Amino acid sequence: MTFSIVIPLHNKAPYVCETLQSIVDQTVLPSELIIVDDKSTDGSLELVKRFFQEVPERFKTVQVEIVVLEENRGVSYARNLGFSKTSGDIISFIDADDLYAPEFIRRTTQLMEGHGMDFLVLGIQLFPSGICYPNFRKIVPGLQEVETNAYLMKNPLKTVTSRHFVMGVGSNVVAKRKWMEGVQFDENARFYEGIDFWYRVLKEVLSAPNPKVGMLMGNYLHVREVDGSLSRKKYHSFRELTLPPVLVRYKKSRDRYDKLLMGVVGARWIAHSFGNLSSLKQKIRFIIRYAALFPRQLYYLILSKIN
Repeated sequence: MTFSIVIPLHNKAPYVCETLQSIVDQTVLPSELIIVDDKSTDGSLELVKRFFQEVPERFKTVQVEIVVLEENRGVSYARNLGFSKTSGDIISFIDADDLYAPEFIRRTTQLMEGHGMDFLVLGIQLFPSGICYPNFRKIVPGLQEVETNAYLMKNPLKTVTSRHFVMGVGSNVVAKRKWMEGVQFDENARFYEGIDFWYRVLKEVLSAPNPKVGMLMGNYLHVREVDGSLSRKKYHSFRELTLPPVLVRYKKSRDRYDKLLMGVVGARWIAHSFGNLSSLKQKIRFIIRYAALFPRQLYYLILSKIN
């Protein structure tokens, strides 16, 4: 199977070369690497071009394409455009400040080929804190071990909608491209667009006969904790916070797992909003604006406790 990697790039000059080096250092190289520069203004693009002038001879077998946007369109647009340029059987996205472990491609390809997996979620390790997600102890009852640190999900929708699970954070999913071709990242979303995208891809996978959805632990993806990133951004007004796409997309859904996912995303978004709004006044205005969301969140929490 051929392997394609997409990197959306916007103002990651301090980190992007380290990210690229983690791809160069793979024990098995990708067939192609697509980098979409989303109108960087800090010299990131120039660093990338310089980096590829000095890569080892063995990496020159990799087809590298650098796409330069004339205006800043956002990470979802960059990912969608990058995906449209790929031709690999297996697709992975990585943010331009994160890192792959050297065995990442070898291990994920081996699992997808050897066990027929269509969709593989990676455990992540944050750095420099060293915190790891998901809470493996809480989700292990829903997993069937197939290799060391590698598992099949017995009921994928139940697992990925657990409050102890993490999917779509740090682009921690690898999937066969055929399941992704009819799905796009929501280009208007500002929060948790990755969760929304991968959940829809997962539903495509599960619509087919005999789908296989896996989980790979072992810290093959390292997600950098960066000051100033969206997850750490401070907001001066509640109006800067918009509903995550999952909360809009499935608002009228009667599906149990859609509701459980809304509960997970809603709880994280509320916690993020309260933790990052700059004043008590703005927090009160946030509560008033999204008053209808709170009783629904209580309902989703109760639903999550019912087997």
